[in-house]
Amino acid sequence: MKTIPWMASGVSEGDQPIWHGSATAGEVHQLASFDDLYRDEYGPMVRLARGLVDTQEIAEEIVQDAFARVYERWNRLDNPGGYLRTAVVNGARSELRKREVRRRIGIRPFIPPQPEDRDYLLDALDQLPPRQKTVLVLKFYADMTEKEIAQAIGVRPGTVKSATSRGLAELRKVVEQ
Repeated sequence: MKTIPWMASGVSEGDQPIWHGSATAGEVHQLASFDDLYRDEYGPMVRLARGLVDTQEIAEEIVQDAFARVYERWNRLDNPGGYLRTAVVNGARSELRKREVRRRIGIRPFIPPQPEDRDYLLDALDQLPPRQKTVLVLKFYADMTEKEIAQAIGVRPGTVKSATSRGLAELRKVVEQ
């Protein structure tokens, strides 16, 4: 069967393009809006993505991202269905590429610390000099910048930087014991 490209034949109320075309010449399908494209193609695109990646959640995320890209470009696309399909395949390939890079360089997914790890870290922090402890807590628990920490404790940013470096080195020593 011959494939028909998607094409716009005018606009509907609300200035939405009316798209014509389908997978085959015998199946002409009219899409009056992005909502129609989403409703008609979400399931097939998730199945496509799921065939390329290993979890349903990641497949759905890839498809949502692809639909977002289609929506952003809706008025400029000649073939929204084709663009969507390409975006899904490229999104899946990108996800697989990122995983491969993480695997090769040894980056593991973040695993939240267990309560006993947290207690152990707090005990290790208690063994540090007061300034190093303060700087590390403000940097890693309060998520403050060096400049903000310097202002908060009344020192220069360079002092914060060196206290951070020394504090982390001391923590490593304590943890390795």
